[in-house]
Amino acid sequence: MLDIVRTYFTKGNAFYGLEVYQIGNNIKFHLLEVVKKKGELVITNSQSFEELQLLVDFAKPSVPICLIYNTDSVITKQTGAEPNFEDKGAVEQLFPGLNFENFFYQISNLGDLSYISVVKKQDVETYLVRLKEMKFKIGGLSLGASSLSRIANYLNNDFILTNRGKVVLNNISDTNLSASTEKSSSSSYDINGLNVKHTEILAFSEILDFLTRNVKDTSNFVDVVENLQNEFANSRTFGILLHSSLVFILLLLLSNFFLFNFYFDGVQLSKENLAFENENKKNLMALTDKVAEKERKVDAVLSVSNSRTSYYLDELGASIPKSILLDGLQYQPLTKPVQSLKPIELNIDELLVMGNCINSEDFSSWLIHLEGLEWVQSVETMDYDYKNKNTSNFKIKISATTP
Repeated sequence: MLDIVRTYFTKGNAFYGLEVYQIGNNIKFHLLEVVKKKGELVITNSQSFEELQLLVDFAKPSVPICLIYNTDSVITKQTGAEPNFEDKGAVEQLFPGLNFENFFYQISNLGDLSYISVVKKQDVETYLVRLKEMKFKIGGLSLGASSLSRIANYLNNDFILTNRGKVVLNNISDTNLSASTEKSSSSSYDINGLNVKHTEILAFSEILDFLTRNVKDTSNFVDVVENLQNEFANSRTFGILLHSSLVFILLLLLSNFFLFNFYFDGVQLSKENLAFENENKKNLMALTDKVAEKERKVDAVLSVSNSRTSYYLDELGASIPKSILLDGLQYQPLTKPVQSLKPIELNIDELLVMGNCINSEDFSSWLIHLEGLEWVQSVETMDYDYKNKNTSNFKIKISATTP
């Protein structure tokens, strides 16, 4: 699990193999894209073009490029399975007087033989600089057809076709990793269940080397490749961590926003509820004041003591002649009929007396008597109708003095 995470952080899941090769006097380029899905490699894109600048149309700067330099300037010679010398000694044996400060060399094993490829540093570095200027990162580097050593164990063929021609494997007299004059025909190879075309074989082999590093080739540009790989790994790790940090910060900000919004809505709701409760409290106080006011009015209406009310009724009852019969009596009658949402108004200290009279002279004498009482302020006849020749209906209003 840790290896999977480490590989993802330092290498990724997508890889490019870019072969720079030469046909005649023309430099050509072939780009292979390989993606790792569910632990298996899948070829997702394969493009050939003649201008390096076109690479930006097919490749992403975030994906590592494994560079294969395979032009006429690369010279490859074969030696035995066990060279007489190691490393530089083996190179000097096949290339006497070679200036290692100006040349790159690579020693690789292919079948039972070893092969040494050399090229001027300036030729390779030109492409490394151009790719860097185009913002691409390098993940691997090989010279000529040396990268075929990565897949030699998967093939039983006597020869392999590449973009530059045929590479013979099993005949020491014919084996040659330099350019072949024979024109390549279309062919493909089965590598552990994956079908790879001959135009893609070198690029695919270098991608395998970038991922596995199982084949230990010897070269004097190992430090260059390691620096390029470390630069890519650091850049990718930094990019992942930066992206993850930005995502984390964004999620944190979103969480804070939603949390703030949640509590803000809660506070707003509490404020609204408080304002509503305050308004209800004000309304309740207003209603309480109205009720209190009505209670005061009722108390004012009922403020007359029972003895005073009884006194009025006793005086009134004692003064009624035998010829007068009362039908009704209202103390502090309503000013107007009761209406909803309107205050009740009373005629304070007034009495309405209704009844029948069979003797008009007794009625007149009774009114005079009432006007003479101490507590009576005035007596007013509101109505007097003849019911028949012997009986009349009346209604009078008595205004009492304020105590």
